[in-house]
Amino acid sequence: MKTQFFLDELYAPVADSLKSVPAQIKVILKSSNPLIEEVTDHFFQAHGKMLRPAMTFLGAGLVQKSNSEIPLNKLLNLAASFEIFHAATLIHDDIIDRAEIRRGLASVNSKWGSATAVLAGDYLHDRALVTIFENAPREVMGLFLKTAGIVCDGEIHELRRVRYFDLSEAEYFEIIYKKTASLLACVLEAGARTAGADEKQALLLADFGKHFGLAFQMIDDCLDFTANQEEFGKTLGTDLAAGVMTLPLIEVMRKSAALKQEVIRLLEASGSPEAFQQLRLLISEQGGLDATFRRAREEIVVAQRCLDHFEDSPARQSLEKLAGYILERSR
Repeated sequence: MKTQFFLDELYAPVADSLKSVPAQIKVILKSSNPLIEEVTDHFFQAHGKMLRPAMTFLGAGLVQKSNSEIPLNKLLNLAASFEIFHAATLIHDDIIDRAEIRRGLASVNSKWGSATAVLAGDYLHDRALVTIFENAPREVMGLFLKTAGIVCDGEIHELRRVRYFDLSEAEYFEIIYKKTASLLACVLEAGARTAGADEKQALLLADFGKHFGLAFQMIDDCLDFTANQEEFGKTLGTDLAAGVMTLPLIEVMRKSAALKQEVIRLLEASGSPEAFQQLRLLISEQGGLDATFRRAREEIVVAQRCLDHFEDSPARQSLEKLAGYILERSR
């Protein structure tokens, strides 16, 4: 509740627009198929952080000249569609990870099985695509299609590197850019372009989204070691149990051959609660979390510099505070 209260504060300049997103998601996803209705109602009864819709509206707000120039209905449909697309990736992620909890509720795959979850994710992806096609300027449609491909590429890239214990830092950053940062860059740029941004403004916001997204994912990877599962709202340790390499692991493993072997041993056994707790303790004690937080902070500094090119405004202040929030988040 504390986290949501803080986010509500940060989202204040676009609060009225954000309030309309859940209802618009329901409109977009409406189906005559009762199972689809049941699955989507279940998934969206917990709305998550609504980060992507908020950033869509904030990107538009940062470049707007006047309210009359903003195509509000088109922006609302884009914001809702980006959240739907994000939800599709989460549903598919939970199948891959065999996760049982998502946003504090039973995951779609644990409640209805993997076959239904695959098709539900596909349905969400389709509805997002159709709605963006119907509402986005041509360049935004192209941007989204390119980004959707990058996100899928990132998922496959990560799968290809499962239990690859020599993953380099550079390849880790390539994967998290594709999986996470590319979509955050896309939604900010899309919101700005839809509101009439010039090329320089659009690219600066895309750059902010990229560096913000990299930091977001690094902190997310730290939370796998530090968070409380009930507060976090999703199953912890699924990536670790699957052998997905993240920066806290990489930072510790490159310290010495002995540490690398110990991390591998615990990863191989991390399906057991005891090994998982030992791994969390080792990564913390050996500085893996501190090193990752430092890298995340560096990305946030770069992101915030992108905003120096924009006049002060409520939207700019919100993005600056959101960047700071990423480093403090606990869920």
